[in-house]
Amino acid sequence: MLDFYHQYDELLSEEERRHVEATREFCTGVFAESVLASHVAGEAFPAKWIAAWAATGWLGLQAKPAHGGFGASYLCKIRVAQEMARHSFATAFCLNHHQGGVTRLSQTGTPAQIEQLLTPALRGELLLTTAMSEPGGGSDVAALTTTATPIAGGWSLNGTKAWLTNGMMVGGLIVLARVQDAGGGGGDIASFYVPLGEAATVRRQEIVVPGARSFRLAEIAFADHFVPEWGLIASPGTALKASMASVNAARVHVAAMCVATLHAALCEAVAYCEDRHAFGKPLVAHQGLRWELAEVSVRLEAANALVFRAAEQVQIGGNPVGLAAQAKKFAVDAAIWGIDQCVRIIGATGASAAHRLNMHLAEVRMAAYADGTNEMLLDRIGRGLPSDYRD
Repeated sequence: MLDFYHQYDELLSEEERRHVEATREFCTGVFAESVLASHVAGEAFPAKWIAAWAATGWLGLQAKPAHGGFGASYLCKIRVAQEMARHSFATAFCLNHHQGGVTRLSQTGTPAQIEQLLTPALRGELLLTTAMSEPGGGSDVAALTTTATPIAGGWSLNGTKAWLTNGMMVGGLIVLARVQDAGGGGGDIASFYVPLGEAATVRRQEIVVPGARSFRLAEIAFADHFVPEWGLIASPGTALKASMASVNAARVHVAAMCVATLHAALCEAVAYCEDRHAFGKPLVAHQGLRWELAEVSVRLEAANALVFRAAEQVQIGGNPVGLAAQAKKFAVDAAIWGIDQCVRIIGATGASAAHRLNMHLAEVRMAAYADGTNEMLLDRIGRGLPSDYRD
């Protein structure tokens, strides 16, 4: 029988397969037990795992070898994330989110940005996250109100960003803001690397999401916060397009982690139903229950096939706008519905701390809000129908 992930792994190099296997070993045992215990206690996963992950060098998974990274492919990035998502979607999302920040810095950063930020980012001493959404804007990035006003040596940043992954502990942000002149004119969007430090001009507040504390979501407000001149990433008028260029890969990445979490949940449910007996036979021998598990497996396999197709396109440098949106929409829906089915199939014990299913369901539901809601994705798919589906 072929491994569930064989089609991905067949396209990886020997070195990349070793990264995947090493990730599997890292996540098995103490790590898996630790993140589950944190969820049960209503806490975020221990920060020590970020340091341990950084010590392996995997924050530099896709960073250039010249910078001390591994230069791995997109499919390798996905497989590494999937191995962790089998144990905790939230932890995988956070660690791979920071890995993405290192990748961007290594691949597109200026010499000054690389000199200032890359080494501590590779070591996990400086965690970077993207700051696009705002309390009143959500996914409507074009409506953002955060401003950056040119001053001597850089910019003065004012405004509030929300829903920041690991926002309670990051040391720097990739911020989109409207650049204004000293008189308040202008308004084109630019992007910046923004060091936070312990400045009094930065205020953080956790966004508490019960069951999903491991995302460490936060709102961060700026009041005349200084951004050095070297922090400019994309100049006014070009930043929004540049930021959206990577959204397709991000959507497929989230979808791939959803598939991995659902696969883990189904495997756990099947194993339990094989061992547990009721009315003289294993639970899996009861036709009604067996059919429910079968339906989960059908949607899982369909989601996996769609995600793999989209991931292949990203891997070869394509721009699968509609396909990426389809993959994320379907995979998120399949995971949320499928994990809930697994909980119900097992019975009340499925919702208890005796299983990972409760954690899987609480964490994976947050995937519905990252990189576009279902409504946004369906609209994106719909607008592409005339070009994507013609004889």
